[in-house]
Amino acid sequence: MLKLVLGGSGSGKTSWLYDQLAQRAAQGQPSILLVPEQFTSSTEGRIYRQLGDRGSGWVESFSFTSLAERILSEEGGAAIQTLTDAGRVALVRRALEELQDNVRFYYRHRHSAAFCQLAAETIDELKSAGVTGEELARLAGGCGPESGRLSELAMIYQGYETLLAQTGMDPSDRIKLAAQRLEAALAQGRVPAFLEGRAVFIDEFDTFNAPKQQLMGAMLAALPQVTVALCDDGAPARPGDLGLFAGAKAVGAQLRRLARKNGAEVAAPLLLRRDLRHRDAPGLARLEQLLATGSCDPGPAAEIRLYAAPSREEEARAAAGAIRRLMAQGVRCGRIAVVCRDLDRYRAAVRYEFRMADIPLWCDEATTPAFSAPAAAVTALLELAKGADYTEQLSALIKTGLTGLTEEQACALENYAYTWSPKAAEWRAAFAKSPRGFGSEKLTEEEQAALKAADEARAFLIGPVEALRSRCRDASAEQISRALWFCLESLGAEQAQQAQVEALRAARGIPAAEEAAREWNVVMGLLNEMARLLGTETAPPAEYAELFGLLLRSSDLGHIPQTLDAVMLASAGKMRLDAPDYVFVLGVAEGEFPAAPGQTGLLTHADRDALMRQQVDLPDCFENRVVREQVCFYKAMTAPAKGLW
Repeated sequence: MLKLVLGGSGSGKTSWLYDQLAQRAAQGQPSILLVPEQFTSSTEGRIYRQLGDRGSGWVESFSFTSLAERILSEEGGAAIQTLTDAGRVALVRRALEELQDNVRFYYRHRHSAAFCQLAAETIDELKSAGVTGEELARLAGGCGPESGRLSELAMIYQGYETLLAQTGMDPSDRIKLAAQRLEAALAQGRVPAFLEGRAVFIDEFDTFNAPKQQLMGAMLAALPQVTVALCDDGAPARPGDLGLFAGAKAVGAQLRRLARKNGAEVAAPLLLRRDLRHRDAPGLARLEQLLATGSCDPGPAAEIRLYAAPSREEEARAAAGAIRRLMAQGVRCGRIAVVCRDLDRYRAAVRYEFRMADIPLWCDEATTPAFSAPAAAVTALLELAKGADYTEQLSALIKTGLTGLTEEQACALENYAYTWSPKAAEWRAAFAKSPRGFGSEKLTEEEQAALKAADEARAFLIGPVEALRSRCRDASAEQISRALWFCLESLGAEQAQQAQVEALRAARGIPAAEEAAREWNVVMGLLNEMARLLGTETAPPAEYAELFGLLLRSSDLGHIPQTLDAVMLASAGKMRLDAPDYVFVLGVAEGEFPAAPGQTGLLTHADRDALMRQQVDLPDCFENRVVREQVCFYKAMTAPAKGLW
């Protein structure tokens, strides 16, 4: 049975779901709560707080990704290798190389990392709509003047799928595979053991793409109850409506059709009309009413403060000052959030002003490992394997600190290399020149010691490096990855990295040490990813280095909050605020927030319209993005319970 719970922001949809979970737990009935990926951690904390030790044991929290993995672990398919997002970008790059001169429209951009990223995003969008490369090639013929460019994009997509079949699985395909496994189990008249007798509650979703719809359909057919909460006012949908709740109404209609298609009953929706979040803040309640309906009851709005700032820096400074005043009144930092539409425009200013005001701040941001010490070490070794200048690359390798050289040896070698700039042949022979440069004077004891230390360091480095160069000749990507690992082992990189982690732990604390350890693990994981992507195919070191650099730039280290009480800086499009009392919304200006929909990926708005005319449901079409932008603005403005700046 499908049951929809409808209501505006702050109407108590999530609280109602938790009440249902608590009632089922009290009766000894197991439940599943499905939330978006970025909400799983805070959701698990709330389940424990509200249901306690005993009750929380009856509820499992999943995202669609983790639920798919659980199904695959029971029904088979979990062991299939899956690409990371960075691996997807690298595989697109390989597909472009395979196509060579067949690529005409995008020929100039084939080697661009940014283009490969856009192509990967476009493939992900098409997969989310359930469109394969073959289907796109067929649909491209009906797209008018742009059919040639879309046909070429379909050719890249098909090339990606061909390479993917030899490598593993796209991340989005795992949900589709889980849905197929669940459908196969139903065809046999059974349900996976962990799903038996469970009710599923779904919260915080604004849309469901094609793979998620397929999994939802299987769950509707298999489970006794599926409850979905949607941000919707409950009014009837109107054709062509682009209002605030148009997206939720479309999703609701989509779910009803899906339930009927899979033989599930559709219960009458539950409509929550009261604004519970703002019951003690009448000004914020009027704002929610205004945004939801276009009008509101007249009255004061003491909880809302407006500040016209001449610059982003002034905005951040004003927000910091107001937060300091709230902190002086006893408000915890964890009850305060700062929201903007584009974090890149505000991150630096907010960090600076909050640091000056001594306000703890947490901001999730993508951080590439490309400039970390492990990445620099691997890059230097790859350059040496390509035949680059020994002096420059060995000096770069030494500077990472990831070798077994002592400080005295490293300094002596760097000084000698700076003084004489040895050629490759000179690096292979013992150093014999004076460390101080030209001159026929006899070496002092200190200079003899420096020369000996430099030569010992040379001998320590050159053996593993020469072995790496020989192993990389006519080698496969898997062999190159293995050769790089053994070279790092011979150089003592792992032990040196562990020593760096311990030194950071003593000097700067646990967070810095954990980040250094994470950098090493991510970069070593990328070596494994390269072996999986290219396998036994022969890869020249230059091509390997280029793809490895692309993987580095496309990877994200991720960050863990280092304090329990900090102000959260969040993007309006990705925020998950844990019931804040006060919210500061920055950058409220025409065209900035709400933002005007721009182009994403390689598909233009005209391309999407042409595909949608052929019954392709693209989630990123212009109309959907307009509605989603309104919802982002609405949720940011209605998030606080006590005050809005």
